[in-house]
Amino acid sequence: SFTLTSATGPFTCGMLPDGSIETYDSVTAIAINSGDFTAAGTFLGGFAPSADICSGGCGIEVISGVTLSTAGLNGALNFDITSITVATGATFQLGTPGASTGFKFSSAVTLSISGHMSFVGSGGYIRLPPGSDFNITAGGAFSSAISVSIEIFDLLTGLAIGPLQTLGTLISGGTFTLSVSASGSATTAGTATISGGGSGSVTFLATKSGELTDATVWSGGLAPSGNFSLSIPAGITITISGGTLSLQMLRCDVYGTLALGS
Repeated sequence: SFTLTSATGPFTCGMLPDGSIETYDSVTAIAINSGDFTAAGTFLGGFAPSADICSGGCGIEVISGVTLSTAGLNGALNFDITSITVATGATFQLGTPGASTGFKFSSAVTLSISGHMSFVGSGGYIRLPPGSDFNITAGGAFSSAISVSIEIFDLLTGLAIGPLQTLGTLISGGTFTLSVSASGSATTAGTATISGGGSGSVTFLATKSGELTDATVWSGGLAPSGNFSLSIPAGITITISGGTLSLQMLRCDVYGTLALGS
């Protein structure tokens, strides 16, 4: 039994299919059936999150045994979802199968993964604004068929802030945290094993030809430093002058040109 003596909003109380009762100090949509984010039948109460319902912010809870797809969002979550919590035994599928445009969150979000999160697109980045967090517990995991990165972007300009944060193809076997400050700087921590595609490093994406050390050459406006990977698209030439590279480059994906020497 459950007795509610008083409550002030925002507040959500839901009786789950197993008979348990969950309460949340936010407007929370609870995914109780496998299906798409846009389908009313996916969620407890028969309503899907929307801009109207979530005008003051919503949380999403994915219960055990449920797979929540975002394919129907067409690559962007354009209303205020403040948190997405994926329970042990649940799966959150991010992106659209076959799409190369990635996935964008239009407001700061906290992703808490105790189950499984997968990126199902064929390209692009996971785009997060400042103030976001991506957390995987010791029993959770992230996977992707391709090596994928998180791009931090400015909500006002849409431009990238700093280098890409590479997730690779698999994060499992421990904890993982990526936190984005209000200014857009990102920090990572944890004990998980990270595999695939130069993962665990930051990736600098060239947007025009120029010297490796020229900050204006790189998406996000910062020159490579620390432990990093490079991505040089077709039609772009990056020059490394001198006879020695004194930085620690872990990986370099070259589709354009990498010119070595003076």
